[in-house]
Amino acid sequence: MPLDRKSAVDYATRFWNRVCDDDMIAISSGVVSLADKRKSMKAPASDGWEGWYVSDGNGNEKAVFGRVVNGKVVSQADPIFTWDFLDDCTHYVCRCLLAEGVKLTQTSRANELTEEMIKSSQTKTLAVRASRKEGQRVIDSGIFKPGDMVGYYTEKKGRYTHTAMFVGRAAGGADDPGGITCHSLCRFEGKTQAWNGATDDAWFLHEGLSYTLIHFAEDDATVTSTHRGWLEGWWKVGSDFYFIRGDGHAFSTLHPPTRAGQTLSTGKSIGYYFDTGRAVIMIWRKPGGKVQVEQWAATGEAATASLTVDGVSASAVRFNPPPTR
Repeated sequence: MPLDRKSAVDYATRFWNRVCDDDMIAISSGVVSLADKRKSMKAPASDGWEGWYVSDGNGNEKAVFGRVVNGKVVSQADPIFTWDFLDDCTHYVCRCLLAEGVKLTQTSRANELTEEMIKSSQTKTLAVRASRKEGQRVIDSGIFKPGDMVGYYTEKKGRYTHTAMFVGRAAGGADDPGGITCHSLCRFEGKTQAWNGATDDAWFLHEGLSYTLIHFAEDDATVTSTHRGWLEGWWKVGSDFYFIRGDGHAFSTLHPPTRAGQTLSTGKSIGYYFDTGRAVIMIWRKPGGKVQVEQWAATGEAATASLTVDGVSASAVRFNPPPTR
């Protein structure tokens, strides 16, 4: 199944504030079907009853059975589950990503999904446990797209504790940093406040977290042979030596290559580059959660490239290893 970002966003638009299409809810003890609750609470789907997440009046949510009447949700008084039980964030994100065509093992555990997606051959992880400032560099690069995933790491717990799907700059406006959709609390940037009063639906949510930004790469534009022709090989940028491969990957080291034909398959930083037409965007995942965004363009001279690093002009010079003796 090819990657379909629109289907993921369409799915989220329908289910961001209600129980997912599988009629299941993740609670603290695991994922449970609503079948028994429907019977005991006299809420059959055939009569229009759906599971909704609504404000509980205390800044949190509860799950209820409700029906849409004259454009409004009319719900039963008794909840299906109260806030203390709800834990549906990763179950919901899994359902969104499955609608997108992502291959994954469905889980309700944020750490399991995030670690699986980091390791997946379908992804390029553009930031790992980065700060809000560093993550925003990735968002602003334009490479991170609606349908991509954010994993939220809590240092005190030593694991990923929440997941969300990026929906782009859905709220609009020049000051929009980009937003997400998630469950428990339900959020969809631009829709959240009107539904439950919450205002924290920007991609970074709130303080006390670090962020892993996972990009699904299947629909990236193919790097043209023209760009590969001048870009591949060794470059010197500041005190770093870059080895840029022809498959969209790059690695950096502080040590120059010592012989012709030398390659690099790991480094102190890992980079991914993307063909945007006239230029190439390169995003570096650096130590300590740092991110560096570069724009490369050909100059017409084989020994140099036009380069900006985080928006500042820099020098990129072709480096040719000494011939093997």
